[in-house]
Amino acid sequence: MFDDKESKYQALASWLMYRLESWRNHRDTNYYPKWDEYYRLWRGVWAVEDRVRSSEKSRIISPALQQAVEASVAELEEATFGRGKWFDIQDDYLDQQPQDAEYVRNLLQEDLEKTGCKDAIAEVFLNGALYGTGIAKIVVEQNAEMMPVEQPVEGTMAMERTLAEVNSIDVKIEPISPKEFICDPSANNINDALGVAHEVIKPRYHVVEGIRSGIYRDVPLDGNYEAQDFGYDYETKQADESDSVKITEYWGRVPKRFLKASKNQDDFEYDANDEMVEAVVTIVNDSYILRAEENAFMMKDRPFVAYQHDLVPNKFWGRGVCEKGYNAQKALDTEMRARIDSLALTTTPMMAADATKLPRGVKFEVRPGKTVLTNGDPRQALMPLTLGTTDQSTFSQVAALNAMVQMGTGSADIGTADRATAGGMSMAQSASIKRQKRTLMNFQNTFLIPMINKALHRKIQFDVERYPVVDVKFIPYSTMGIMAKELEMQQMVSLMQTIPQDSPAFNAILTALLQNSTLHNRDQLVAQITQGSQPNPEQQQMQMMQLQVAQQTAQAEINKLISEAAENNARALKYQTEAQKNAPNDLDIQERIVKLQKEAASIQKMRVDMENTQSETMRNIPEVEHLRSETALNLANARQQAVKTVLDTQIQ
Repeated sequence: MFDDKESKYQALASWLMYRLESWRNHRDTNYYPKWDEYYRLWRGVWAVEDRVRSSEKSRIISPALQQAVEASVAELEEATFGRGKWFDIQDDYLDQQPQDAEYVRNLLQEDLEKTGCKDAIAEVFLNGALYGTGIAKIVVEQNAEMMPVEQPVEGTMAMERTLAEVNSIDVKIEPISPKEFICDPSANNINDALGVAHEVIKPRYHVVEGIRSGIYRDVPLDGNYEAQDFGYDYETKQADESDSVKITEYWGRVPKRFLKASKNQDDFEYDANDEMVEAVVTIVNDSYILRAEENAFMMKDRPFVAYQHDLVPNKFWGRGVCEKGYNAQKALDTEMRARIDSLALTTTPMMAADATKLPRGVKFEVRPGKTVLTNGDPRQALMPLTLGTTDQSTFSQVAALNAMVQMGTGSADIGTADRATAGGMSMAQSASIKRQKRTLMNFQNTFLIPMINKALHRKIQFDVERYPVVDVKFIPYSTMGIMAKELEMQQMVSLMQTIPQDSPAFNAILTALLQNSTLHNRDQLVAQITQGSQPNPEQQQMQMMQLQVAQQTAQAEINKLISEAAENNARALKYQTEAQKNAPNDLDIQERIVKLQKEAASIQKMRVDMENTQSETMRNIPEVEHLRSETALNLANARQQAVKTVLDTQIQ
């Protein structure tokens, strides 16, 4: 049992600080030095502990890692917020009012963007790329806004404009640096941990106002203001920190016997069982408890969400872009610094001089137009000193190390992409897009969806006038980053070249191409294309009238054909009846068949006679030919005899 009331708070403070100190030491020992170095590499700030060689003089830091961090963050921001609508709500199938989901989605997105949610998530992305883990806190604030309103003037019908104070419940997303966050090292996520804590430096007046308003207990605000724990970055350290206090806000499980049982902060309930309950405890300067109470949120959840930029199994702290490109960046900086140090020795003029031949007290230096005095021949007293030339192969080594940074981080270099072929560039972009998508899916599942759920629960609990109680499921609208959009646009442009413009698929591809573009009026262009693909109402009416006329004409033709077919059927039936009446009997048919058979036999006999005559004629052909030749010979002889007789007569 405790002797007095203050000792009860001190017991709780001791219980918490014992664990927080252990968790803080684990974080500082394993991660803090590396985080500081990653931060310096990203900012381009040199420190003496960053030297690789003791003789290293140059302090240059390559921007390769900076480019990788910024490229990764830009891709994630574009993929999350690229199309305006960055999350959606799926309502329960059994809900009788599905319009509630759409109303809640639009209202929640409007409220989150009003409080700067996009900028906060962008900072979370940056922390995740730098340190490997992005953390944010969901804060609920009650603010008073001044809005112009119209009120009637008393005694008149006129209206006057005045300002009115409107209270609003705002849910803000506050990004937290991993250097200010403490988590139970035995847990892999925030929900499984015994507790988590947020350490931050606040102005003294912030706590004083909380004490005056009754939020905090009235405790002394003394402490060690010169402690280095107050400064998490070198530029935040100040000579005078007397106006600053350290606030540690713990969210997690604590023994129930330490918590108050009533609104009076000095009343406690003791329990023999060491039951653990979710609570929030605020400690100032690691000494005094400002408040200690059970978790007042509806879902009893902790107001923190975190994601790993690159997943590390069974660890809470993830792996960021800086860690993936750290070794290549250090090698690149070493190579560049060595080259600069070599250039300083090989390009700066140096002289070797004989000290015995120089005037006493002379300050020897080399500069244009300077006159050097020597005792004797200057050629014997002075000699240029050359240390050779810098190795030119360092250029290719720097390029190779720069490529290693890109390989480790998954970033794409513009200069390399310009010199690559189209196929190689597409393959490189595809590999980078896959790595970015992996990070994006991890962010959505572990950060974005839990954050929106927590924000909605806060709104439902505290902003009851504007938010109904709904059972919904959130779906993030992750689109594509800039690289993925460019790759898809190239594919769609190639596809459009093979599709005719009058095809319906052409307008669909063109619409998708505009939606992936970054044009400021893309929505207007898409609306015009959609409107242009739809027929004009007047044209639709004209086409409907033409279609009706065509249908009527076709129906008339069908009716005409039906009537003609009926008439033809009647005529055929009439002909069939007449044919049956005029059909001969069976006897006449038999007589006609016999007659035809006789005629056929006579024709067959005549054919045989003709064939016999033809064969006889063919047999007489040789005799006829012989007689014809003899007759021709006799005629020739007679003709010769007649000519001879005529000649004899003329002679006589």
